[in-house]
Amino acid sequence: MNSRERVKEIINHRIPDYIPNGLGGCETNGLHVLAYDKLQKVLSCKTVPPKICTFMTNAVFELDTIKKMRGDIVLLASPRMCKSMYRITESDKLEKLWKEQILWDKKFMIPIADKFTYKDDGSVVWETAGNSICPKGGYFFDWVGDVNSNSGFYDDFDELPSPDDYNPSHDLPDELLRDLEDAAKLLYEETDLSICLGETVTDLQIQPGGMVKSMILMKEYPEIMREFLNKSATSALSQLKQINQAVGKYVDILSIAHDFGDNRDVLIGGDLWREIYKKPYYDFFHEWKKITDMKINFHTCGSVYSILNDLIDCGVDIINPVQISANNMSAEKLKSKFGDKIIFWGGAYDSQLFGKNETYEEAYKKISETVNILKQGGGYIFSGVHNLPPDMPEYHLRAMLDAWETNKYY
Repeated sequence: MNSRERVKEIINHRIPDYIPNGLGGCETNGLHVLAYDKLQKVLSCKTVPPKICTFMTNAVFELDTIKKMRGDIVLLASPRMCKSMYRITESDKLEKLWKEQILWDKKFMIPIADKFTYKDDGSVVWETAGNSICPKGGYFFDWVGDVNSNSGFYDDFDELPSPDDYNPSHDLPDELLRDLEDAAKLLYEETDLSICLGETVTDLQIQPGGMVKSMILMKEYPEIMREFLNKSATSALSQLKQINQAVGKYVDILSIAHDFGDNRDVLIGGDLWREIYKKPYYDFFHEWKKITDMKINFHTCGSVYSILNDLIDCGVDIINPVQISANNMSAEKLKSKFGDKIIFWGGAYDSQLFGKNETYEEAYKKISETVNILKQGGGYIFSGVHNLPPDMPEYHLRAMLDAWETNKYY
């Protein structure tokens, strides 16, 4: 059974020969570029400067790395990936798309149009990512500008925001669609990897006025938020038709994200979530399934136990990153309650549960226990919880891959 066949078995609720390895297969199951640098050493890969994939500064997994770690899923594209990560021709040289950048005293590759500026106080400003700032001694960039085109749509609530003023595009650029088609075709024909397309269509993560004010809006005027969501869904479904036409015959999984939880529970509470989100999500995902066979990989952080049954009812196929450290999100509880209804992608290594002084043996044991719970009866894709951190010990990476290797069979 090859990688593509293995993943198709899992996502269709059948049991393959062994657990698919999905590390690095989507934007939210990867590694910070500094952690990826360590992974190259663990795998004895030819060390190359990691390419920065998203605003979270996680790495593009090179095909050589995927092969050496026996990975099964490749990420086709994400918002910050250069257009032809996997399609380099003589007239389209790699150096025309990526350039070198020194960050954290190491060499990385960034998209050619990106710009970083060092400040006198030691901080670094990512000018082309909303002027986000990495303070001296930090590993991540704090957002100053908008996370996406929907955030910060209104500056204040002197007047209630009107959905009439929100008009997301119904179309994706033809150049993007053709490039995704070329890259997907190449990956499909020249590898046996399962392909996951990154977060490409308009999502429902709209926040009129920013996070705090949008929460006020949801509490006081839920009907207005639902109108915004419906417009986002209409846009996304139109784009999904274009995506399906371009890559649907090659791609198994399409990602979409909306962070609903923190370590305690759903941020706005399960009841308000259902009042605002349940119907738009139900309609959205059921229309999705009429358009394409690409499975829905839904990313949401934190504790979402109280709405997980609702997300399943809405049609979500795969949930990631499976944050087992959050309240009510233990592997045992999730698997016993939802194990036959949804695919879990992640969960194996939750950095909130691992101390940096934890030995290889301790890490290996803990990861093995989690994998052995989540794999029962199928429905599990191996990976860590979200993008693993830059200060993760190298031997924890080794323990993680070893635990998968020795516990992957059913």
